[in-house]
Amino acid sequence: MYRDKISLPEAISFESLGDITIVDASPESLPPFGENGKKWKEAFITLQSKYRHISPDKLLNFLSARYLIEVNEGIVDNNTNTYSWRYLYGVENSKIKEKSIDNIEYVYILVNPGYPSLVKIGMTIHDVNRRVTSINATATVEEWVPKFALPLKKGTAFKVEQAVHTFFNPVRVSSDLGNSREFFLLDPFTAFDKVREIGAMFVVGNPITY
Repeated sequence: MYRDKISLPEAISFESLGDITIVDASPESLPPFGENGKKWKEAFITLQSKYRHISPDKLLNFLSARYLIEVNEGIVDNNTNTYSWRYLYGVENSKIKEKSIDNIEYVYILVNPGYPSLVKIGMTIHDVNRRVTSINATATVEEWVPKFALPLKKGTAFKVEQAVHTFFNPVRVSSDLGNSREFFLLDPFTAFDKVREIGAMFVVGNPITY
């Protein structure tokens, strides 16, 4: 992807206007650069968390990072006049906002320490953690926690969920009144393997492990 090269002062100016977010995608082992370096490293971590379905190495392309910022960190070898360079990126905030429009759905696997032999297989058109918070708000004794989630194309999660439910119907746990529910006597890894198999043609990102 082609990126416009700009100087660090230009980038900081754009950042101060709220036009871009500067991110440092360098390895965690490298220390932050300059007085704002920690903020720029944290910005990349925040974006990784926000777009967990995208591989970190593909995130900047996904967000269409427009600017490349080359920073000279100084000479590292006086004999050869070798310099060290740090590469920062400027992501337009309009792109971050645009990509935040949730066109992704999820089929998830939940586990519960109070029911170690059960998993809950469900779907949501929203963030998985938001859905889990809603589930736990219904006065559960032990809270459900996410174990896995598969990001899927909009409009496909329900059909994947239903196909998985049908496959595991023999181990479905029904209510005392005989009503079908989303609980299954399954190992979470077995459950998610089937979710990945059935949802393979609709996947839009990497499986998420919590």
